[in-house]
Amino acid sequence: MKRLILFFLLGINLDVLWAQHNDMLINKSIQVKGDERWNLDKFVWSHTHQLSSKPGKPILDFNAIDNWMSFPVGKNVTISRNGQYIIYGISTNRLGEVDSVVLQSTVSEWRQAIVGSNAGFFSADSKLYFFQDKEELCFMTLGSDQNRKVKDVLSFNVPLNGNLSGKNEWIAYQLKNKDVVLQNLLTGKEKRFEGVINYGFDRTGKWLTYQLGNDKELVVYNLSFGSEFTFSSVNGYSFDGNGSVLLLKTSSSSVNRSGLQYVDLSDGKAISIWETSDNDNTISDLQLDGAGKQVVFVVQDSSRKNSIWYWREGMEKAVMKLKDNSVGIAVGLLIQGKASFTDNNHYIQFYLAPQIKEEKGIDTDAVQVDVWNYKDTILQSTQPYLLKEQAKFTAVLDLANGMVIQLEKENEKLIIRGISGDVAIVQTKSDNDRFWEKENGNNRTFVVFFNDGSRKPLTEKVGVPSVRFSPDGNYFIFFNGDKIGNYFSYNLRNGKLVNISARVPSGQFGIRSEDPSLTYITVDQMIGWLGEKGLLVADNYDIWQLDLDGKKPPVNFTKGYGRQHKTIFRISGEAGMGVYSNKDTLLLKAFNQRTKFNGYYRMVLGVPGNPEKLYMGPCFMENLNGISGSGSGMFPMKAADASIWIVQRQTATEAPNYFVTRDFKDYKPLTHLQPQKNYNWLTTELHSYRHLDGTLGKGVLYRPENFDPTKKYPVVISFYAALSDQLYQFLPPNYISSPVIFARPAWMVSHGYLVFVPDIRFIPGNWGLSTMNSIEGAARYLKTLSYVDGERMGAAGHSNSGRFGYYLFTHSKSFAAMSMGGGAPNLLSSALLLQSRGKEESNLEWHECSAYGSGGLGNLWQNKDLWMDHTAVLHIDKAISPLLIFQNKKDNALLSSVQMYIALRRLAKPAWWLQYDDEGHTISKVKDLRDFTIRYTQFFDHFLKSAPAPRWMTEGIPYRLKGIESRYELDWEGSCGKKCMVCKKSSREFKQ
Repeated sequence: MKRLILFFLLGINLDVLWAQHNDMLINKSIQVKGDERWNLDKFVWSHTHQLSSKPGKPILDFNAIDNWMSFPVGKNVTISRNGQYIIYGISTNRLGEVDSVVLQSTVSEWRQAIVGSNAGFFSADSKLYFFQDKEELCFMTLGSDQNRKVKDVLSFNVPLNGNLSGKNEWIAYQLKNKDVVLQNLLTGKEKRFEGVINYGFDRTGKWLTYQLGNDKELVVYNLSFGSEFTFSSVNGYSFDGNGSVLLLKTSSSSVNRSGLQYVDLSDGKAISIWETSDNDNTISDLQLDGAGKQVVFVVQDSSRKNSIWYWREGMEKAVMKLKDNSVGIAVGLLIQGKASFTDNNHYIQFYLAPQIKEEKGIDTDAVQVDVWNYKDTILQSTQPYLLKEQAKFTAVLDLANGMVIQLEKENEKLIIRGISGDVAIVQTKSDNDRFWEKENGNNRTFVVFFNDGSRKPLTEKVGVPSVRFSPDGNYFIFFNGDKIGNYFSYNLRNGKLVNISARVPSGQFGIRSEDPSLTYITVDQMIGWLGEKGLLVADNYDIWQLDLDGKKPPVNFTKGYGRQHKTIFRISGEAGMGVYSNKDTLLLKAFNQRTKFNGYYRMVLGVPGNPEKLYMGPCFMENLNGISGSGSGMFPMKAADASIWIVQRQTATEAPNYFVTRDFKDYKPLTHLQPQKNYNWLTTELHSYRHLDGTLGKGVLYRPENFDPTKKYPVVISFYAALSDQLYQFLPPNYISSPVIFARPAWMVSHGYLVFVPDIRFIPGNWGLSTMNSIEGAARYLKTLSYVDGERMGAAGHSNSGRFGYYLFTHSKSFAAMSMGGGAPNLLSSALLLQSRGKEESNLEWHECSAYGSGGLGNLWQNKDLWMDHTAVLHIDKAISPLLIFQNKKDNALLSSVQMYIALRRLAKPAWWLQYDDEGHTISKVKDLRDFTIRYTQFFDHFLKSAPAPRWMTEGIPYRLKGIESRYELDWEGSCGKKCMVCKKSSREFKQ
């Protein structure tokens, strides 16, 4: 192990990461090859021609991208139980892969670095940190330079409960000589076991198990009492969830028998509950119930037929409960897959599948013809794929009366989280693709009762996957977006269905747009339970309590403070339905939609008053469902035994770093990693402007750090949807992997461009008009700014925003150049052709009904003018901007780009198409990323900075020279087009 006391040196300024003496630099730099292939100074005009006259830092290059230093979110981050130490990973590569970790005090200046990415653990008393480095197991004494190393270590294990909660009292490690050493980390006592093949702890941390080579001997060692039980001929085992019972799968070649044994670990007594002398009968799956009193397992015979067996405490032997022809299993269905107990342990859940019929031999003389009939419920092209998909139906067996209830039938699906107690929620699914027929989308939902197998239909549409069962199992709740966003409760005791949000103002739930007349997204926000009959839900801003019986009026816990101040509140931490009580204190993460500030509030459930603000500032800390952007943030990490949290904070100009807090009001910085300070980085501004229809829009303007307001800058507008929420998010530099750069603007900004990322305000049923309204409005606004060169503006989109962008390309006159990728420039072709992936389905439904953004354009034949207006290939004659097309050979939407290119070429419109052989929707390979980054920059340099065009633009690259010549060279004499004034100017300057 290389042990370091940290002092990072970053770049030419030698910025100090930590105020400690330098012992060694952790940085495995990836050096760019010395050949001319990636010579940015030679090939990229803006790499050597900066607009600003201010003395500045180096601009970003490939070496900076490949060796970018960061703290990857959530990787190798742990806090000790007392909160006085943390460990976190460091990456020195663009992929965020951890290559070293740092161990650091939160209360002093002590810290040490460890080369390598192997995760370790804190001991339960927060005195040790242990980890493996190659063949050494290292025990570091926290707060000092003392450490102990054990050599020749193959592996180590800690109890899983310790891994999850930090209660690491025990460790076991195996040496090269096959000995396993068990050590108590609190007392230091050790016990050695010899000749071990494999070892591990059970989930509860009560037992160490290890297996010996002699006749598959399994030893189970009790960590608390030091006692052990030994079992022979074991080839598999499983503990119950409480660590009180052990199941053993046994086999003995000497007596030619295999079986299943149940072991009560209070005395170690093993009971044989199933055995066989037929080697073709094998146990394929087994499970204990939650109390460890029942066992279910699947036995598969030589013909691969399955039977389900059951044993409970008190029975002498397991009994076969089900086989393929058992009562209750429909003819033609076979038992498949796993079997398990339901949550109340009263039923066995298993699966049935139709018997695969032997295919009849094909008559070679028969005519092989596909007959497409307009009455077909499924397209002929899709039917072969559906035949290959084997249906599987969920069923349950009632252990009390032996009744089998098939929950799912043909064209039905059990809803996610759909079984609780004695009921299941099942929903029908469409059996055809005739989306235009009214009854097609009317999926029905049923409550299936296990006591008699009866079904009760629900009168309200259930939004999937919004179903939740209450903690006591007496209610299930669902969200119905069709009713302008309402929550319904179904009382499983009396069958009463109630709209529990009926008294909340209409349209409060499920809307994600400030303007209810615009985009409406039916998304539920169930976030927790309050007692037995309270449900916590969130609207766009605030947190509400709804009564499960619908009798008590809804309570706005945050008192409407969020809506009043345009602040979104959510419960801090990982997503999940927590159970709370009155007087519980909730930590709320918050985001202000006006200022884009992020921070925390505190609220005590059931106590009157507004939530208490702890901190709100111009930064990004923790992501919220309901905000946009490219950053992820980090959940606060709490110490198990102390009110100490570790958080990660960032801004657009400050890289993410770790802070410690005790109250979420004051934050002490623990790290100061700022690699961007070594380069010409960026700054951000939130701009408000008017769309073409006069409504107010927002966007983020990215400017170079060396920005000179006396100069005029070219601008690239990159768009997708609503992205202004990323104002304070740190977007690390990276290669350009597609034309759209809202998530990685640093490269272009560092090279002297302004990048503007505006929100698109989607108007239902017309995403083209929405794009023009928002993006053209943004372009006209930018032209009014004194430092913007209004004649040199570009636009870039990809995928859905490529679809939007092609509309912009044929309707706008504001852009000197555009780059678009993906999308659907020929909307008619995209809608009426079969998808080239998956099931060969039609894409018409998506385009008519649910296209991303504004939704579909409606019935094609009833809205011909609208569809024609959105079909870019029909309007290429109106386009004035040079276009760089991006669509790769492994991308499924290739055909539309072919059509777009052919049309552009036919009309002699300046256009270039970059198509990478081994890439799909975006680029992933480094060589291709570098290539596209260079060509993308060259393209915009030419049209927005008057740089000479590269040879690939002036001459192209013949197929015979593909892979031989890149033609990055700037061509001073050539011309990219007869009407290109930039090329004419370059040629004149060269001749002079």
